[in-house]
Amino acid sequence: MHRATEIRFEVDAAEVAVLDGYCQATGKSRGEVMRSLLRGWSDEQLHVATLICRTAGVNPAAPETSRNSSVGRIQ
Repeated sequence: MHRATEIRFEVDAAEVAVLDGYCQATGKSRGEVMRSLLRGWSDEQLHVATLICRTAGVNPAAPETSRNSSVGRIQ
């Protein structure tokens, strides 16, 4: 089961108007739309990070052998 965390932030009124119009047109709630957008963004960021680590041969979970090591760093 996933743990939920509440997020609050201010948004420009014009952006909220578009969101509300979309919600009226689709029957979705603000929360559903925002969760879907955040889920999509999060999935994309995880995909990008995974590809970068694979391509660069970096294992982010591996312990650092030296703080000054250039292994795995883009120079």
